[in-house]
Amino acid sequence: MSTDRENDTMAPREISPLLTDIADEFEVGAAPVQAVMRAGGRRRARRRTVTAAAAVVLAGSTGALAMTGLPGTGDDTSPAKPAPAYERQVDEPRISHVGFGTYDGAKWGVNVQVWPAPGDTTEAARQLKAMNSWGLTPVTTGGPSDLVGRTSYFVLRGYGDTGTRLVTFDTVARLPRPKGTEIDAIPQPLTEKGAPLRLVVGTVAKAVKQVACHWKNGSTTLADLAPDNAAQHDVQAVIRSVDGYPTANWFACVAPASTTYKSAEVTK
Repeated sequence: MSTDRENDTMAPREISPLLTDIADEFEVGAAPVQAVMRAGGRRRARRRTVTAAAAVVLAGSTGALAMTGLPGTGDDTSPAKPAPAYERQVDEPRISHVGFGTYDGAKWGVNVQVWPAPGDTTEAARQLKAMNSWGLTPVTTGGPSDLVGRTSYFVLRGYGDTGTRLVTFDTVARLPRPKGTEIDAIPQPLTEKGAPLRLVVGTVAKAVKQVACHWKNGSTTLADLAPDNAAQHDVQAVIRSVDGYPTANWFACVAPASTTYKSAEVTK
């Protein structure tokens, strides 16, 4: 896994259609796009869903992170396998919203992009071109062939008018699969580059129901597992499934007041 805690603000031109200003109060249920994505007209259906859900996250100079929030399925013993041709859209990511809320009067949000494994070098070249149009670079040695049979994911965060930044990303034959109480916690600046670590993003096993984020002022924020297709609303912590990432769930916690990250653990 590659982590970028200090990278500059992203402004990829292809993110613009998926970003918008957020309303003062907003609640949305996850649209039933999984079935649509498995049928014909996937591209048009997904764009309708993104348009409907795009107001979910935060206002800012680049707008708001978009979300769709449906889980996938997978096998923990096998490398990533290309989906059937009718399911595969290798030149478009599956975008899932993890969480959004308000901190110090500004909106924050975290989402995950998952790019399915290409089946051959032709698909891989098309995918690499699409990633580049988003301003994203996968973890490879540089050639399209490196993407064949490998899944790429990018985790992004946004806050107020500071724009969108990468949290972590990787390109793998097997997606990480935490077990039991294993947790991968990535503390991040919530606001501008170099700011205190007040955002925590990470992964836990699919069976985990709760994560405790501990802060240096002695307080704790609990992130609970949100049911699939549950309504989305402002939170300070949450665990959610991510479409195209069947081996783990992602969580996000934001520190209260002016404290910073201390630790995180699985509690249920």
